[in-house]
Amino acid sequence: MNFSRYIAKRYNSANKKTEQLWSKPMMRVAVFGIILGMVVMITAVAIITGFKNQIREKVTGFSAHIQLVNRDLNRSYEYKPIDDNWKYLDEIAHYEGVSSMHPFITKPGVIKKDDEIEAIVLKGVDSTYSWSFFNNYLISGKAPKLDTTIKSNGILLSAYIANRLNLQIGDPVNMFFMQKPIRLRPFTLSGIYQTNLKTFDELYALVDLRHLQKLNNWESDQYSGFEIMVEEFEQVEKTGQKISSRVALEFNAENESLRTITTLEMSPQIYDWLQLQNMNVWVILILITLVAGINMITGLLINILEKTNQIGLFKAMGATDSQIIKIFMINAAKIIGKGMLWGNIIGLSICYLQQEFGLVSLDPDSYYLSEVPINFNWTYFALLNAGAFVVNLAMMLFPSLLIARIRPVQSIKFN
Repeated sequence: MNFSRYIAKRYNSANKKTEQLWSKPMMRVAVFGIILGMVVMITAVAIITGFKNQIREKVTGFSAHIQLVNRDLNRSYEYKPIDDNWKYLDEIAHYEGVSSMHPFITKPGVIKKDDEIEAIVLKGVDSTYSWSFFNNYLISGKAPKLDTTIKSNGILLSAYIANRLNLQIGDPVNMFFMQKPIRLRPFTLSGIYQTNLKTFDELYALVDLRHLQKLNNWESDQYSGFEIMVEEFEQVEKTGQKISSRVALEFNAENESLRTITTLEMSPQIYDWLQLQNMNVWVILILITLVAGINMITGLLINILEKTNQIGLFKAMGATDSQIIKIFMINAAKIIGKGMLWGNIIGLSICYLQQEFGLVSLDPDSYYLSEVPINFNWTYFALLNAGAFVVNLAMMLFPSLLIARIRPVQSIKFN
């Protein structure tokens, strides 16, 4: 057996009565520090990434990843209409990374019930629209059923608006539109959703887009634009640029062209805020790794001091500095591995319990979520473990270098 491995194994299997007074409790402290550090790092990564994913999912649930609209200076919710006869629409729908594309229409309006009024934006969609996002946040009723032939009178409202106007499922919802002349459109409340993203909950209601086409005097193939969903959020900018390059130089008979707006451009303040969360994660990871590393360094230094006599004896017998350093590095790796194993078990268990039972709740008005979110991203966890192990083991090299300064004659006499 290799000398370093043999001695390291002997150290690990030494009888408890013969273990040194100080190294044993210090190593326990080091192990506890690593366990605590891994628990904090795993939960921090799971919570921050979960928080970012859920907020991004909510934002894109309302406005999609990319919108394709008329290239004009209009920045209101009343877009200039575009039709669906652009040659490249089918091509874009089959781009790599694009998961779906559907038309939409937005139009501001006012809901009036008795003496109460609420200004909102109606978003019209058709039968190609996926209700999966809103179905996840339905608290009552169901989404409007959009048929290809029969126009639906259903409307999906947020709990915020429904509560403000004291509306229940099945109640009539009278919408007024400020145009000449003022138009009234009656709907029936079919579903109530609550995402806790107050900025959007206060604003959007969903209906059959054919109502809005009629209100705008548009043809059946005219829309405010097209919403495009991509498979991975990281593809938004790249896909947006690709689509933008494709549509920029093509014009119709009226000398009009289309442009893209990504979700990053539609809600920059939210994404800037989410970007700041990355800094919080890095600060936590660095601080916890440093604390765990310092505990390990302290324990290893004490271990080296207690075994100075043996180190001198090994050197006198012909052992090299690298062989002796390897002994302590093997022991350090086992201690780090033990701490990381238990840290992962405890950390992942906490995350699982939070995900399943929502033990820790949040104030939705402040955090846009009702409970602490968890994201089980095994790639992140694997990278976190690999990085923590390498960094902690690398930090052990510095105290181990003290072994090279130990002289056999003085160390054998050392007490």
